[in-house]
Amino acid sequence: MMTGPSKVENGILLRTGLEIMEQSGNPLEKLPSNGRSMKYKMPTGETVRARTCNDHILVVVAASPETDSRLNIEGTDWLLIVMPEEERTPGPVAAFLVPTKVAIAEVRRNHEKWLATNPQTRGNNTTRNLWFAASGPKKANNYFQKWAKFRLEGQVSTLDFAGSANEDQAHGGNIKAAVEAARERLANLAGVPPQAVKISIDFAA
Repeated sequence: MMTGPSKVENGILLRTGLEIMEQSGNPLEKLPSNGRSMKYKMPTGETVRARTCNDHILVVVAASPETDSRLNIEGTDWLLIVMPEEERTPGPVAAFLVPTKVAIAEVRRNHEKWLATNPQTRGNNTTRNLWFAASGPKKANNYFQKWAKFRLEGQVSTLDFAGSANEDQAHGGNIKAAVEAARERLANLAGVPPQAVKISIDFAA
């Protein structure tokens, strides 16, 4: 795995993945979700979870050490995996649209193979990673080749979206400032402290 100062923002990787899906004729519609999960819907109604990573690894976390415990990639029909073609480097990306059931089966199979080697573990390991490069650990490597049929053909570069991340950050700052100003005005009108005023925005409306 490469190390170095360069790294691509996850938001930009996500944008490239959405663009590739658009190019492939499957534009994604954002679904409401709790926390930071990135869930979308295709025109067919099937659901997609997007996962981004600067390294050529699909990082999967289990709810508990048990072999059949729930994985954090479950819950959608498809898994959209987006990463730089060259690790941690701005430029072209590699994107895969994998059936979630296929990804889950691979994760569980490789974990069972690992357990069969009687690893020196304290029994609290919940990480189940898949490595895309052939140089990754033999138990779960070479998914660039194994999942070649799931790779999306669109050509997109993270460099095309570098400016948009700064714009989004600026817009986010403007929204926050506007909300704070509105809260102070409402607090003054109501004769209450600003902390008593709650404002929410439904961006999906």
